[in-house]
Amino acid sequence: MSNISFPCIIPTLPKDYKETGDHLYDLFEMLSISKLIFIGPKELEELVKKDASNLNKLDRIEFINENDILPFDVIKSAYENRLSEIALKTGQPERISRTGWYYQQFIKMEYHKLCEGDYYLCWDADTIPLKHIEMFHSSGQPYLDIKTEHINSYFDTLKNLFGYGKVIKESFISEHMLFNKSFMSEMINDILKTDMKGNTFYEKIFSAVEQPFNGFSEFETYGSWIAHKHPDKYKLRHWKSLRNTNFMIDRKDLNEDDIKWLATGFDAASFERYQEVEPELSALFRNPYYREKISADIFYNELLTAGLFGEYQHGGILKDGNIYPV
Repeated sequence: MSNISFPCIIPTLPKDYKETGDHLYDLFEMLSISKLIFIGPKELEELVKKDASNLNKLDRIEFINENDILPFDVIKSAYENRLSEIALKTGQPERISRTGWYYQQFIKMEYHKLCEGDYYLCWDADTIPLKHIEMFHSSGQPYLDIKTEHINSYFDTLKNLFGYGKVIKESFISEHMLFNKSFMSEMINDILKTDMKGNTFYEKIFSAVEQPFNGFSEFETYGSWIAHKHPDKYKLRHWKSLRNTNFMIDRKDLNEDDIKWLATGFDAASFERYQEVEPELSALFRNPYYREKISADIFYNELLTAGLFGEYQHGGILKDGNIYPV
């Protein structure tokens, strides 16, 4: 077991935090984190402090106002400027604003300036760990966890920024990432050196984005940059997480038996906000017959190959030429 600890940051909104708050204890139990830092709007502060007090962890659970790291308005302005440029060029304005989606990614990147140690872990608010997870190999190398996903627009942006696209077969998007603050600083400086329009790293990223709805991934970009520039600094590890959990069970209904069974096949489970429990899938998930006979990953793979989540190919859900995570 590694004796290396690190802060864990979770950018989130009050409405999403309310579910995360039920699993704060699990985060401390399953991850070797020195402290848990929630980043969000001011309205989040009271919720975080209340839970920190209830868990007697006022010294290990913190809140940071997101605007103290990176003002929301500057991201909104930069994003809208890019939308205007794309609309002028294509004649097709973006109908859905994704300012907040990009903003959280840039928050994760900018946090490196506040990190006191060498590493900081980013953990998605909608994900819970199911077992103890080491973030460092016995050799001392940190892990970069990889899954199966391929969103073409992420690699278009990557190529516009650095001149190369996908570096490895797998994807670096795994609901979490252990960032090295020095490497993050170096990568941001590399972005600033590009010929992309803009004076800040986020303006240059927006200039590189061609499809604004989902044009950038901080995890895919950092992982690919590391694999290209510092391939020996991290150890790659296949990560087993369940992304479609909410189709089978609501997070608030999850009990210890559910977690124990899920842990037979997965490291973590995510509960996507847009997903709703489907009664047929829920009945299968709760069926004791399957829990006695097979592990959770085999059970889930049977559902995938049966096509219950969509067209399953190449380890993901195929849609519009992209491979989405499972």
